[in-house]
Parts: sequence; structure tokens; C-alpha cells
Amino acid sequence: MKTPAIFLSLCLAVAAAEEGATAVEKKSCCAKKEASVEAEGSVYQLDAKWTNQHNKEVSLADFKGKPVLLTMGYASCKYACPRLSADLMAIERELTDDQKKQVNIVFVSIDPERDTPEKLAAFFKERSVDQTRWSGLRGSQDSVLELSVAIGTRYRQLENSDFAHSNRISLISPEGVIIHNQEGLGTDPAEMLTALRKVLDASESNKAE
Repeated sequence: MKTPAIFLSLCLAVAAAEEGATAVEKKSCCAKKEASVEAEGSVYQLDAKWTNQHNKEVSLADFKGKPVLLTMGYASCKYACPRLSADLMAIERELTDDQKKQVNIVFVSIDPERDTPEKLAAFFKERSVDQTRWSGLRGSQDSVLELSVAIGTRYRQLENSDFAHSNRISLISPEGVIIHNQEGLGTDPAEMLTALRKVLDASESNKAE
């Protein structure tokens, strides 16, 4: 890692995340236990390469300059991930058309073996989202774990190939810093919208100066 600030104790953080993941409920993909491990610094310091649903290589730093709503899940999830997507769409619906253009929405797969670009594209198509602003990212297992530690998301593959994972939407600043986390499913987005609008207003003020 070029800049150690974001992962001052990466090995310990990864170990803690893996150990904590064992505590997540194993009954379904929708366990609500959340991670407590979060790194400090910008996620844009992470230099992993990802493939999006358009089969193009991207890095997280490509999203720099605009606020990002980011969640981690997997396309074949039958319950939590569709609801997380619905929660993202609920946030998006409350934005003006101009505000929507200023926000990137990112769904990072925790199941890169099965979530091909085509499968992620189909996941978005089912929800009729704007794929010029919604990005589905697929990366290596190491890259997924690294990001999960950075944003405090836990996940664990179960014996039936499903996953237990955190139900979290993170608001990331244009500089790559986590500003707000929305926890759970079907959560009232009021606090997230307040935080997001604050970022958008600040960006507009900076442009005006």
C-alpha cells in the first residue's frame, strides 16, 4: 500500500474482521450484525483494480470528485441485497435530477467467483437503474476483503454458498472519506439524505468560489 495511514494495522484489522465475521448469523444472507472495524483515511488510497458491469477496468479513485453511495453484497442474494438496492433507490428518488448527476452509486460484489460483469449488469437491469451512474464492481478476493475492512463491512460465505454480510450503505466524500453509514434494511433515509445534501451543497459552494 502506497500510503500506510489508511491501514496502519492492516494485518490486525483483517484478522479482526475475519474473526468478527464468524459471529455474524449464519441462517441467511441478511444477518444484521455490523462490523466495528473501520480504517481511517481515504478509500481512494486503495490501489486495487476492479471490473465493472460494462467489463471495463476501474479503480476506486475513478470515483473521486463526487460523493459516492457504496454498499457491498452479491447479485444472487435473494433478500438483503435487493432490499439494499431498494434503499439506495429510495435515497436517489429524494434527489433532484441535477443532484442525481452529482452522485455515484457503487455496488461491490463480495462474490467475485459468481458475479460476472454480465450478472451484475442483469442485477441492475432488473431494477431499471441508470447504469451510467450505478457501478457494479467485481475484484479479487483480497481486494474485496481489503475494502470491507476499510469501510467496516463484515461478510462470510456459508456452506450453501450464500453469504452472511452487513447491511450497510456508506456515504463517501468526494475525497474518499466515509461521512455517514446507514445501517439495516428499510431504514429511514432522512439522516443519509441530510448528510448527502450537505456534501452536495458544499461542492456547489466550492464551484462558485
